[in-house]
Amino acid sequence: MTRILFITILAAFVSGCSQKEIVEATYENGNPKIVKYYHKKAGELILDREVLYYENKQKKIEGEFKDEQRTGNWKAWYENGKLWSEGEYKDGKRNGVGISYHPNGKKYIEGKYLNDIRVGAWQFYDTTGVLTKEVNFDMVPDSPESDREAGE
Repeated sequence: MTRILFITILAAFVSGCSQKEIVEATYENGNPKIVKYYHKKAGELILDREVLYYENKQKKIEGEFKDEQRTGNWKAWYENGKLWSEGEYKDGKRNGVGISYHPNGKKYIEGKYLNDIRVGAWQFYDTTGVLTKEVNFDMVPDSPESDREAGE
């Protein structure tokens, strides 16, 4: 009897805390393109997480939200499933270390963000992992490096 009561309480708790998955866009072949995860609070759907996919079902981008803004670690992948970039967000802005990778998995770029602005020394690597240059963004008013290179 105690076990049945425990299972009933656990099932009620899990169903009350579950996330709602919504496929917001699909490809022509029916595969998901954008999937968002929500929880309900005071009758309202609150966005928790977003996953974007390539047409071949590989993840493209994934990350969490807090107060409708990006938060925590966000990752992006190449279409073959290899990690392309990762970085931290706080209050919807890049903060902390950002790293991009070459398609072969070797580190491409590494540097820090502060409120979406590149700061400090950034390192750039060739496809073999050898450091090719370093740019100090504290000394550069407007960076010549593109956002694409920085893993955006």
